Amino acid sequence: MDWRALNPRVIAEFRQNAGKVAGFEGLPLILLQTKGARSGNRFDVPLIPVLEDSRIFLFGTNAGSPKQPNWALNLLAHPRVVVEYDARIFDAMIEPLSRVEADARLALRAQDSEQLQQYLASAAPRSVPVFEVREIDL
Repeated sequence: MDWRALNPRVIAEFRQNAGKVAGFEGLPLILLQTKGARSGNRFDVPLIPVLEDSRIFLFGTNAGSPKQPNWALNLLAHPRVVVEYDARIFDAMIEPLSRVEADARLALRAQDSEQLQQYLASAAPRSVPVFEVREIDL
């Protein structure tokens, strides 16, 4: 799938429809405003988060690619982001989970998701990063 071609449509529809996007029905969707690790340029990235109670996690599966997603590399370099989610816009810090915590969370979620199992298998031996989104109280 060509995400560079698809993402502008998803972002525009997300913003026009209070976070709702055709083809993503029933799935949560967020937009991250990130800063490029090398360029420093702003990037708007639509992602499907993993929600647990009031916590928001991001899995860097990159749809099972052997390469890390660019957004994950950007978050490691610049962890402060702006998040658009659930008709809200807020500042957040992105915290990478330790490898042990990330692997445990991925294994738990993969029990109920054949797609995640496939992504993890095809991404191997790459370790899939997991991040937690923590809202900043200003």
